[in-house]
Amino acid sequence: MGTKNNFLPGTVGLAPMAGVTDYPFRKICFEQGAKFAFTEMISAKSVLLNIAVNEKYFPRTDEKNLVGVQLFGSDPFELAQAAALVEERGLWVDLNAGCPVAKVVKRGAGSALLKDIDLLKKIVREMRRVVNKLSVKTRIGWEKNEFEKIYDALVSEGVDIIFVHGRTAKQMYSGKAKWDIYNPGAVPLYISGDIYSKEDIKQAMELSGADGVIVARGAIGNPWIFSENQNPPSIDDKLRVVLQHIDLLTGEYGKHGVIEFRKFVAGYTKDMPHAREFRNKVMKITDVNNLKQAFVEYFTNISKHKHS
Repeated sequence: MGTKNNFLPGTVGLAPMAGVTDYPFRKICFEQGAKFAFTEMISAKSVLLNIAVNEKYFPRTDEKNLVGVQLFGSDPFELAQAAALVEERGLWVDLNAGCPVAKVVKRGAGSALLKDIDLLKKIVREMRRVVNKLSVKTRIGWEKNEFEKIYDALVSEGVDIIFVHGRTAKQMYSGKAKWDIYNPGAVPLYISGDIYSKEDIKQAMELSGADGVIVARGAIGNPWIFSENQNPPSIDDKLRVVLQHIDLLTGEYGKHGVIEFRKFVAGYTKDMPHAREFRNKVMKITDVNNLKQAFVEYFTNISKHKHS
């Protein structure tokens, strides 16, 4: 079994995160050096019902060759039908077999698929039939590490790429993610979990022998993790990206963009002086110009003190 060729355009990508990896954030990450990304997860059922809200989740024209469409569900035929419908919308189709969130698991989807490897195989088989490029994003197991079994099952059904988060579903986001993972090299393997720095990327790749990594929470407010530049961003660089991100969000969501930006404030101000007071202040701002002004003043002050 030779290694399959890898259709992904690079080593380090942005992992899918519900409510986070929307078009504005993907755009920011691509500009900083992310090589590929995913949509937020989309329900296969909602694709079949042609629910209009999905349009905002699908990749846009300018990123179509860099973004995979991630589907979730538990019915093999629904997932296959949905995959056939969305395949042309992005670079590839990804099956979510990793999300440990209760409302997804309750529907038998996401990481709940790891409780029934036969069902998982059947889903992959049906999706494989209708799409050219198929990946699965998974965890190392439901309650215990069964990644060897999961890997072999996915490979036997002809999956092209496996993305694995080094925790069990039951662990959610607690404990340390495993990077030293079963990897016989039959298909490209990308690893995720606890990747917060360029050093983490390097270590995770070394320990796993993986073909690459996908960065999730480590990219929130820190899109520079994708950059080739080894130096941390300057205050000016940071401010420029913050303002751009706010503009992209308001372009996408109108006034609500200000609220959407709150998810990123802690990340963008991490380890900065008086960050807590500043965060408390900006979390109350509802006007886009006031929000931008607040960031300009805060960053300019820090810059002044640095150089004085």
